Formats: sequence, structure tokens, C-alpha cells
Amino acid sequence: MDGKRVAIVTGAAQGIGLAVARQLHALDYSVVAIDVQDIGYFEFGKYIQCDVSDESLVAEILTGVESEFGRLDVLANVAGIVLVKPFHEISWEEYHRVVDVNLGGTFLTCKHAIPVMQRTGGGSIVCMASVSGHVGQTDHALYGATKGAIISMVRALAWELAPYGIRVNSVSPGSVDTAMLRGDISIEADRLSMSFDDVKAEREAEQALGRWADPAEIAEAVCFLAGTSASFITGTDLLVDGGWVAR
Repeated sequence: MDGKRVAIVTGAAQGIGLAVARQLHALDYSVVAIDVQDIGYFEFGKYIQCDVSDESLVAEILTGVESEFGRLDVLANVAGIVLVKPFHEISWEEYHRVVDVNLGGTFLTCKHAIPVMQRTGGGSIVCMASVSGHVGQTDHALYGATKGAIISMVRALAWELAPYGIRVNSVSPGSVDTAMLRGDISIEADRLSMSFDDVKAEREAEQALGRWADPAEIAEAVCFLAGTSASFITGTDLLVDGGWVAR
């Protein structure tokens, strides 16, 4: 135990999660990075392969973090998956996977992180929502439902955990240049018989700033909410969407 602040970041192998882990590492946190992918070496902290929808693994990781570091200051819940599909074509198995990872994974990491934070003097939880939790998107109904549920859960948890010095917030990105979004665009382009670039241009036009965000821009918002500069912010959802929802 070196006295450094400790952060857990889920979905940390790539995209927004990797950017969050990188920025927290630069801010001198001891970072425990979690992802379902097996990537081997991780230069921004300790890396653990884990499916966040597996409660036994999540519980084991939180026990290990408390044992090794003696504290937990930040939980950044970034792990998530998207399903681009007409609602009536979604299988029961697909439904469960999206709900289990997006909402269930957020639930499980919070459930097992909260007692650690309570024992060690408080902390900050930042969950990943989405503009899809605010606006309707064709073929994204299930994904949007999970993100809307996260926003609602964050609001309730903020009140429940305030007496313990634990702040809870969420971030709702717009379109972010990640492998997940590029896969999303490819599926949509195939469905519409359009080119990838044409669909990408349509998505960019949905944002007032006319472009996709870089993952680092979303990570800045996560790290802001996680840190002491946001000490009087809890129960909020921070839109980092290039003006999409303001339309």
C-alpha cells in the first residue's frame, strides 16, 4: 500500500475505458483495469480479465483490491456493448446479454465497490450512460433502455450513498470514435445499403459540433466527475454529446 488514490476502470482494454485508465494513471492513481478481453501487458496499471456480468469474479476483484491497496477512491463503469437491430428481431439471448453487461455489470461493480468505499471513507462512482438514454434511435431501443436505466439508477444511488461520502454520477457521450461505434456504423450502412462514410457523415451531423468525439474527451469528463473538482456534484448525468440533445 503506497497511499496513492485507487481507481477501478471497467471496459479498459480499448476506447473510452482505455482513455479513462490512461488519464487516471497520469493523475497518479493506482489503476485496476478490468475488461473481458485478454490483452496481457497493460502499461497504465494492474489489468484483470473479467466479464462484469459474472458476480463471483466481480466480488473477487473487489475483495482483492481492498486487500492489496486498502482503499478504493474511484469506480469508473465504462464496460458496455451495443446491439444494432430492429426490436422485434432481438432474441431472448441477445436481450439478456445486453442487459446483463450494460445494466447488470454496472449494478454488480457498484454493489461490490460500495462496501469497500464505505469502509475506507467514501469515494466517487462514475457510470457510462449515453445519448441513447435521452433520445430515440432506430435499432437501438434495447441499448437505449439499458442506458436510461443507468441514469435512473445513478440518481437513486446518489441519494442513498451521500451519507457515506460517496458521490455517484454518469456521463452520456454522443458519437465517439471507438471500435464499437465503427462497428455500429458498419451494421447500419449494410442495413441501409449506404457507404460507411455516408452514414458516418449523418452521425456527425447529429452533433452541433459536426464531428465525433475522441475517447480522451469523454475521459476528461469522467475524470472531472471522479475528482475533487466535482466535490459538490452528485446524481447528475453529464452530456458530452457535441450538442446532440440540445437540438
